[in-house]
Amino acid sequence: MKSQTWIPILGKAGTQTEAGMTLVQFLILVAITAVFAVLCIPPWLEDRRVSQADVDVEVIAEAIQKYHKHTNQYPKTLLDLVENPGIEGWRYPYLEQVPQTPWRGEYDLLPEIHKVCVGKDNTNVPGKYRLGGISEISRVYLEGKEAIRYWWRTE
Repeated sequence: MKSQTWIPILGKAGTQTEAGMTLVQFLILVAITAVFAVLCIPPWLEDRRVSQADVDVEVIAEAIQKYHKHTNQYPKTLLDLVENPGIEGWRYPYLEQVPQTPWRGEYDLLPEIHKVCVGKDNTNVPGKYRLGGISEISRVYLEGKEAIRYWWRTE
């Protein structure tokens, strides 16, 4: 019985096939990948920052509501949520610490309009996310129908 010779699928018997890519093809692939990375990564990072700031503001607003539930008044500063301001009914730290914005700034508490937000004067934050910006990151912590009138006020 004769043994059969194995023939590769990609080539015919007796010919050589070359697989892989040249250095020029590789460099073009790297350049295209770099262009996509430069175009895609900054917006992705900005979206993560905005999402984190939105979550932080929501957590602070919830802590303020718990503070109000226990003390029957709203805090005057965000530090009142971390340290006992000497008010009757204060039970525990409502926040472990006051978070910083993802842009390394501070959140603002505006008691006169019942809002926690990224402040107007926070220069690290893009203007559209600051108080009064088109994509303002803020929460009104006042509960009930009365809160509606404070939603779009900026001071």
